[in-house]
Amino acid sequence: MNIMSQIPLMVDLSGQRAVVVGGGTVAARKVSALLEAGASITVIAPEASAFLREQAEQGMIDWCRKLFDPGDLNEAWVVVAATDSPEVNRRVAACVQPRQLVTVVDQPRFGNFHIPARLRRGRLVLAVSTMGASPVLAKKIRDELSERYDETWEAKLDQLYQERERIKRSGWSPEEKRKRLKGLVKGL
Repeated sequence: MNIMSQIPLMVDLSGQRAVVVGGGTVAARKVSALLEAGASITVIAPEASAFLREQAEQGMIDWCRKLFDPGDLNEAWVVVAATDSPEVNRRVAACVQPRQLVTVVDQPRFGNFHIPARLRRGRLVLAVSTMGASPVLAKKIRDELSERYDETWEAKLDQLYQERERIKRSGWSPEEKRKRLKGLVKGL
C-alpha cells in the first residue's frame, strides 16, 4: 500500500454487504463502525465476543460460527480481516476479488482501505488516520478534537445546512450566493 495514493473518502454503506472475519475485540470495533454506517454484516468466527454475540442475538448481524472459507466473501463489498492470526488475515486478503474493499487490521499493506478513528457530531464527521503507523495516536488526536467540536456542533451543522439550502434556492447571483455561504461560517 502506497500511503501517498490514499485519499479520505466518505462512502454510503447503507445495505451494503460487509463480511468481518474474526470475533474478538478488534472485530467488534469494526462491526460497531459498520453498524453505524448501516451495512449488512456477516461475522465469520468460531467464537465471538459478548458484543458480537449480543448483536447476533438481536438480529443486527449474522454470525457464522465457523472458520473462514474463501466462499464467505461472495457478494461482499467490504471485507474486514480482524482475526488474531496474521496468516488467516493474509489469506482473507488474498481471496478478495476486484471491486471488493478489504482492510487487514494487523497488516494494512495487504488491504486497500482502512477505517480511521472517527468523531461524529451529526453531519460533522472528523476522521484521523496515521496510515497504520499508530492507531493509538489517531485515537488520541480524535479525542482531543472531541473537546473542540463538542455535541453543540450537531445543531450548528443542522442550522448551517438549512441556511445553505435556502441560499441555494434563492434567486441571488452566483457571486452573492458564494458571499452569503462564506458568511455563514464566520465566527464559528
